[in-house]
Amino acid sequence: MEDMTSKDSLELEVNDFGPIVHAKIDLRPLTVFVGPSNTGKSYLATLIYALHRFFSGRSAPWRFLSTYDRLMNVTPSNVSKDTIESLDTFLEQVSTEAKKPLTERKFVLPTPITEAIRSVFNAHGGNIGDEILRCFGINDIGGLIRKGCANGASVVLCRRLFGESEPFKHVLGLTAGTAEFTMSVPRERILSPVAIGTGTVLVDALNDELQSVASRVMRAGKDQEFLARELIEVIIDFALPQLAGPLYCTAFYLPSARTGVMKAHSTLVSNLVASAPMAGLRHGTRTPALSGVLADFLQQLIELVSPSHVQSNPLSVVDRKIEEKILKGTVQIESSDVVSYPRFTYQPEGWKKTLPVDYASSMVSELAPVVFYLRHLVRRADTLIIEEPEAHLHPAMQVELTRQITALVRAGANVMVTTHSEWILEELANIVRRSELTDAGRDEMPHGEYALRPEQVGAWLFKPKRRPKGSVVSEIRLDDSGLFPSEFDEVARTLHNDWADISSRIGEAE
Repeated sequence: MEDMTSKDSLELEVNDFGPIVHAKIDLRPLTVFVGPSNTGKSYLATLIYALHRFFSGRSAPWRFLSTYDRLMNVTPSNVSKDTIESLDTFLEQVSTEAKKPLTERKFVLPTPITEAIRSVFNAHGGNIGDEILRCFGINDIGGLIRKGCANGASVVLCRRLFGESEPFKHVLGLTAGTAEFTMSVPRERILSPVAIGTGTVLVDALNDELQSVASRVMRAGKDQEFLARELIEVIIDFALPQLAGPLYCTAFYLPSARTGVMKAHSTLVSNLVASAPMAGLRHGTRTPALSGVLADFLQQLIELVSPSHVQSNPLSVVDRKIEEKILKGTVQIESSDVVSYPRFTYQPEGWKKTLPVDYASSMVSELAPVVFYLRHLVRRADTLIIEEPEAHLHPAMQVELTRQITALVRAGANVMVTTHSEWILEELANIVRRSELTDAGRDEMPHGEYALRPEQVGAWLFKPKRRPKGSVVSEIRLDDSGLFPSEFDEVARTLHNDWADISSRIGEAE
């Protein structure tokens, strides 16, 4: 399978957020959170999901940029001569770079555009607080600050652009009732152009779009000021994804409650339909609020019957492998005869008829959403967040699922998992170590196609501490034995010592 993993990365630093005292991670094609319960794995995963929605969704800052005037607070009569000249120079530069060999292409942003991007983030970045509240399903941002912390929480995103020594920073400060978001540009870069790209498609696509806009504006007989506005909007569209990195792409979240949701889905839908005529009449009832994560999951399940979600997907080869190797059957989506809600069914191998997913094993309910999302929703460069993928799976199936997650990453998607599974980490260690073999060496061994380089995989341990009370997150790397040191071995050692003690006492009693 072709390796389509992205080289983009983004560093995330979190302080005093939920149960987390401190965490510093970088998002990789495969990111794994491991550690005891109640240490913040889901907190951090939910935060990352909210960041994805902010940078890629309707609440993203650039969604407010309907016109250049709104962004730069200028009119055609006061676009500066320097701005027009810098755009002319930039247009020529991009055109020249597009003609160079792929490995030699590079271009920089004019300073006015850099300043504009920063002002947009600072003006509208506060909307991220609303998105975080929605995803967690709470009303007060103060509820996300670590208990006992008087100074509030902070979230810092660092994005280095193509070898630049100083990063762009997106800083989110959380205090009781408020969320303040700012973007900072490296000081030495404020008055100088900022590099935004090297390589292949980006230069070609930007050049094509700039030339197209310039030709269209000239044919319309517009002046230089009008052209400047149009060009700047195009440049911003290309620059902002570079600044947001992988967060610019869509994320999907499969919560740990998915098995229960799948098993209760038909009942839930039936109750919603049955109670619809009573809306407004039940004054004494109150519908509990759902977290945004769970609400999004339910909505996406319901919308899977929509025509927009039934197109072929290049990643669907992985969902077929999950059906073949783990489910031993196929899962399908059928439209209800009464309402346009989906029915989820499972057909075991050799069966002529299907049965509802909620009648199948918990393993089927656990993995059916994974299959559906890969088949209908997740695309290359998207991020799929899976809480506890090992739930309801036999250890052998946990290992197989880890291999299929690897295939998904190699096909170009990003995956994040939270886990308590020793089997997943041990197979993940094998997957990383296989990358040290030659192609021929991997071809000669079982499962040799499942390999990822160390820089493609990040494993992070959430470890509780007493003072200050909370958890600290640190990266775990392969040790000398070729395993990820996750502290699972301490549990095994304790169990073995108990077994030895019991055996010794039994022997003494005899």
